[in-house]
Amino acid sequence: MIFGMETTNTKKLEAISNQLESISNEFLPLIGNDDIKSCLIRLYRRSKEYKNGSFIMLVVGPVKSGKSTLVNLLAHRYVSPTDKLECTIRPSIISSIESDEDCTIEVYTAKDDNRKEKDLDLIIDKLRGIIADESEIREHLTKEVYPLNKDNINAYITPSYNRSDNSIITSITTTGSKLLKSTDSGKIFIADMPGFDGNKVNLSNSLYDAISKRVDLILFVHSSVSAFNVTSNEYLEKLREYNGTVPVFLIHNIFDASFWKNKETRQNDVVRQSRNEYEEIKGKGFNIEPDYVSCINLGMVTDYVNKDENCLDSFMDELREEFLEFEAIEEKLYNKITTNIGKLRLERCLDRTAKLKTDLIALIAEHKTSLKQRKEDKDLFEKFLASIDKTAGLSSSEIEEIIDNVSNDANRSIFRSQAKSRVNKSMTTKECMACLREILTSFLANVDEKLTDKLFRQFNSKQHELVERINNSLNSAIKEVTLSEVTAETINNISDSSVKSFMKTSGWDWLADFTVGHSYKAETVRNSISNMERWYYGDEIEKDTTNLKMLLKEEIKRMAQLYLSQIRVDFDKQLNLIINSDELKTLSSLENLQTKLENIII
Repeated sequence: MIFGMETTNTKKLEAISNQLESISNEFLPLIGNDDIKSCLIRLYRRSKEYKNGSFIMLVVGPVKSGKSTLVNLLAHRYVSPTDKLECTIRPSIISSIESDEDCTIEVYTAKDDNRKEKDLDLIIDKLRGIIADESEIREHLTKEVYPLNKDNINAYITPSYNRSDNSIITSITTTGSKLLKSTDSGKIFIADMPGFDGNKVNLSNSLYDAISKRVDLILFVHSSVSAFNVTSNEYLEKLREYNGTVPVFLIHNIFDASFWKNKETRQNDVVRQSRNEYEEIKGKGFNIEPDYVSCINLGMVTDYVNKDENCLDSFMDELREEFLEFEAIEEKLYNKITTNIGKLRLERCLDRTAKLKTDLIALIAEHKTSLKQRKEDKDLFEKFLASIDKTAGLSSSEIEEIIDNVSNDANRSIFRSQAKSRVNKSMTTKECMACLREILTSFLANVDEKLTDKLFRQFNSKQHELVERINNSLNSAIKEVTLSEVTAETINNISDSSVKSFMKTSGWDWLADFTVGHSYKAETVRNSISNMERWYYGDEIEKDTTNLKMLLKEEIKRMAQLYLSQIRVDFDKQLNLIINSDELKTLSSLENLQTKLENIII
């Protein structure tokens, strides 16, 4: 019955994997969001884990609980350093290889620190045989390869506080033990993790999350001197969140420090501690049974295996007994895995695929909401742009106010002061023309200075108010425009004919100027200057600024269009940043992708 159910689930998983392959091929070219693309790729690859065949045991626990010692014993080789306060700098994955000459240490380093979790997934997919082509590995990672020996283990696995290390995982191949040998149902890996409360690597490291999501069995190592604590509980809480059905084996490492107590008392203490640890794990809902708990003195086993010459002969029988106990634990673990490896791997694969599918659908829904919101923002922003002449332009009353301010602020005294200081003798027509032009230029330059400053401040205020109004209406944030100052150019309206029109003269006088060098008395020149002032301001009896206002009005219209053009061009650029055409196309693709994923029943 169980075999029939497993066969049914295997066929179901194969069908799901085929569906996901088809969906990936269809939608990956259509989706622009890198997170969704990465998640879709991961989902498809997770569905292939069972077919490709592999089983990962993760060894975890507090610092100095004996994790590395256990890993070395399970691997039947020195693959993890044990003689420092914190022995493991990064996750290590140990697997078997046929020839002792091919045993290596491969240290992988991410080229982009922001991709570490994704890159760890990539390496595990490569080790599990899901990725055959190494081009993706080479694109994102660098790899250093060293022969497997004790010196290199200590050099490249142990933390060094004298050098920086940005590597993310180590892959170690060894001829290994029976436990590491491939079975008919897949290859077995051991993953050795840094300690929970380590000084350099701890639970905040995203690599802990990444690798814990991929494992098929947890070997939880605790010891007599590393009782269940906050970090142990924190890890179990995180593990339950993303891999809660994974089987957990508890290895209680006996540190026999109470040598003054009798043997029975010491054994009872060990049983009590291991029972408390078991109940903590079981109480959190994990898949752990009483026969998943083993108590062993890993130090004694190691000394026996290594034939430590410092061991007293009187203890050799005890060491041998502990070694035989470890062999029994190893055999029990091996039988447990190999007997149910297919079922365990299938369950993990279905669980992980279902979880990733749920996460991906949630990610798609979140991104769709964001895109729809941004599309609404763009539509509303376009309406603001369509009415920008009205919302950011100058009203008639504002133009009149600017004209009045500039007319009043302009230096009208230029005409009189210049007439008094410059005109003290007769001038020829050309001299008179030059004098009038210079005075008029001085006056209009002053007008332009006032108008330039006034409009620059006015349009900065206008666009600030407009951006504030837009941002109050949108979810997206629009930036203020950095306006370039537009220079007023009323000074360009000076022409010879306009200057001549201010001079009191007759046609015969002009003819005389060209024939006999006609000259103008100083009083006549001063009167001509007064004519200019009256043209712009009227006289003392009848004030009339009509001509100045007409000049300013035309110039304000020209300058206003240039300012509006700057705002419009900048807003057009920002409009495309809210959401572009490719993202709008993605929206419909995401709708279809979400529907197809929801139709997959796992």
